[in-house]
Amino acid sequence: MTKQIDDLSRYYRYELVHGDHADFIAYQRNLGDGVWQTYSTWMIPGANGD
Repeated sequence: MTKQIDDLSRYYRYELVHGDHADFIAYQRNLGDGVWQTYSTWMIPGANGD
C-alpha cells in the first residue's frame, strides 16, 4: 500500500498557498520535466477581523 502512495506522489500533489486574506489549496498533476499543472483550487477564507 505504501509503494502505491509513493508512486502516486510523483504524479499528483496538493500545495498550500498563503495569501493576505485567504489561503488556497491547489491540486496539481506532474506533466513531466518539473512542470506541474493545477487542476483545482480551494479557498480557505481568513477569519473576520484580521
